[in-house]
Formats: sequence, structure tokens, C-alpha cells
Amino acid sequence: MAANAECQALLRTANRLFRFEDHQRARVLLEIMSDVYPDEPQVWAALATMANDDAEMTQFLARASHINHLSAIPT
Repeated sequence: MAANAECQALLRTANRLFRFEDHQRARVLLEIMSDVYPDEPQVWAALATMANDDAEMTQFLARASHINHLSAIPT
């Protein structure tokens, strides 16, 4: 749970950076987060909003979708 709270706080920071047009720092933060929290679909969805092109956006959204799908499978 603590990791999730930390992840959410960092997502808010990335969002704030993006809103204040510091896109480069927001993108770097999200790229680091994708390494630390590879199973958090919100990280990948946020990266998709900052994609350099359609192919990259599709890749990030596919990753988020895949993670969401996996989390819906009963264990």
C-alpha cells in the first residue's frame, strides 16, 4: 500500500510538471517511474499522454491495457 501511495504522489508531481509546461521533467519522472513501478497502468497511461509519436503512444497504452487485463484475472 505504501508503494501505491508513493506512486500516486509521484504521478501527481508529474501531472503538475506537465500542467506547468515542464514536459521534459515530467517525461523523465514518468520514465523512471516505469522502471520502479512497471506494473502500474497509470504510469503507462500517463506516459502515453507525453508520447513522441503515435507508435510510442500505442505501445504505452498497450502496456497499460495488458497490466489492467492481468489484474482482472482471478488468482
